[in-house]
Amino acid sequence: MATHEPVLYAVCDGEKARFLRYDGGQLRTVSKFDVHSKGTNAEAEVGSVKEPRSDPHVQLKQHFAHDVAGQINEAFQRDTVLAGLVLTAPGHVLHEIRTHLTKAVAAKVIVAEDKDLTNTPDHDILGHFDRPATGWRLPTA
Repeated sequence: MATHEPVLYAVCDGEKARFLRYDGGQLRTVSKFDVHSKGTNAEAEVGSVKEPRSDPHVQLKQHFAHDVAGQINEAFQRDTVLAGLVLTAPGHVLHEIRTHLTKAVAAKVIVAEDKDLTNTPDHDILGHFDRPATGWRLPTA
């Protein structure tokens, strides 16, 4: 039986997100969603009265980043074993996601990198991180 390290990997861009876990051999996707997935608020909030001069595509990506942060926050609330977060996204998306993380989850960020790995297959993704062979050094509470 594979053992999971207590780290959630979030690989995102402005329209897609995947959450992965390390099973002792490689990273495996445990869930994924995109801007058009049921359960995100991104599409519903685009074009609101609050930001009449904003580009709808920019609004969509901002709302999606907020939804991604919400999914990450919920994952840490549901799974108390999680002790660390590795986050990759393009710079502007990365900033939006980090802005909406709870303080408790933000304190568990091990690495936040400006990379777009959303189209990288699971078996290749671990090579994009400087993960020590012994695993990440987890943040202390």
